[in-house]
Amino acid sequence: MNTLTGFELRKLISRKSTLIGLIGFLIVSLLSTVVPAFQEDSYDESGTVKGFAAITLEKSYARSFQGELTPAVFSQTAATYQKILNELVHPNGETGMGAGSGISNEDFYKVYSLSPVLDYLRKGFSPAGEYNYDVVDTLTPEKAAAFYDQRTGTIKQVLNHPPDGVSYSEDAKATFLRMNDQITIPMKFDYARGWSLLLQNSGFFFLVACFILSVCTAPVFSGEYQSGADAIILATRYGRSKLIRAKINASLLFTSGMFLLAWLMALALSMLVYGASGWNLPLQTIDTRYLLSPYPVTVLGAFLLTTLIGWLACLAIVSFTLLLSSRMRTPFSVMIWSIVLLFVPLFIPESRENRLFNHLLALLPGRQTEVYSRFRGYDLIEVVGLNVPLPYAIGWTAFLITIVLLPFAWRGFRKHEVA
Repeated sequence: MNTLTGFELRKLISRKSTLIGLIGFLIVSLLSTVVPAFQEDSYDESGTVKGFAAITLEKSYARSFQGELTPAVFSQTAATYQKILNELVHPNGETGMGAGSGISNEDFYKVYSLSPVLDYLRKGFSPAGEYNYDVVDTLTPEKAAAFYDQRTGTIKQVLNHPPDGVSYSEDAKATFLRMNDQITIPMKFDYARGWSLLLQNSGFFFLVACFILSVCTAPVFSGEYQSGADAIILATRYGRSKLIRAKINASLLFTSGMFLLAWLMALALSMLVYGASGWNLPLQTIDTRYLLSPYPVTVLGAFLLTTLIGWLACLAIVSFTLLLSSRMRTPFSVMIWSIVLLFVPLFIPESRENRLFNHLLALLPGRQTEVYSRFRGYDLIEVVGLNVPLPYAIGWTAFLITIVLLPFAWRGFRKHEVA
């Protein structure tokens, strides 16, 4: 880092907006990780358990199924569930599938310990796009053992009969099926609530990060116009060359540092509250909503990809902010237009019929921050003959926005005429 870049970086760090931003990051981190811990709930034979005690109890239930979810595990769980239900609902020895339909709250508490696997059976054997809680009541052990075949069948159903009615091309189908073939079977399972909660809240966290960082970098050029320092800066030897590069480099370093510091703070709080277990699981077992995900990545891999794309989304909005800052007279005006660009796409409704429109909408600033949720969908963007999965397309779009806009920001300040 050269002297000019270091000087500009210190200017950014020393502003009050940076301190306020750090406080904002801390608040968001607490709201995303610590506060939900007090609202966690679980069940034992005595009834409902809340808060940190519920986290401990959920860990014990998950650990009882820790390891590979083999067909035998699914079959045994279904058999155990049916046996318990028949004993609870038909104590005189009567049996029959569907016994769980009349289960009481007290009896529900007794079978809840099987939920870590039962929830995946419910999701796996429900129709595509649905979650039938009662499907396990009539699920035989033999059918439960075919869990992975059922998952594959559901995926093919989604590809052949998509919910939005827009057919996939044969290339798109082949791409998704190849991705699914790379997922290791049988899948591993463990307690992963810390990672799940952090990633679920990543969209909100990244959106707040984009807002804070755009506010902090708004005065980089426009602040010089407002104070009148532009007349002095642009008259110096390096005012129209090295100083501009220093301002841009300092802004990018500041953005990266603030983002990384804040995100690591959220990660540390989540791991402290929930534990770090589950990082090596496949993404499909982090949460039942991701069971049908075609992405052959681990939880840690999904976290790193989400982090990378979230960081690129922040760089993109900061690049736009720098462009505005180089052309507007006041930081306030820059903030207003940056906020408009960031938040307006969030209020544009998605189409129920036009998949391409939804894909383009997902590439806009603001929407880019929702990248983690895209890992559970079957969305591709075709670019020059290549099928690019939507999360990766979001990352590349943010990167291209950054490298395209920064030269215009540099040119905007360099060509500025002092009044």
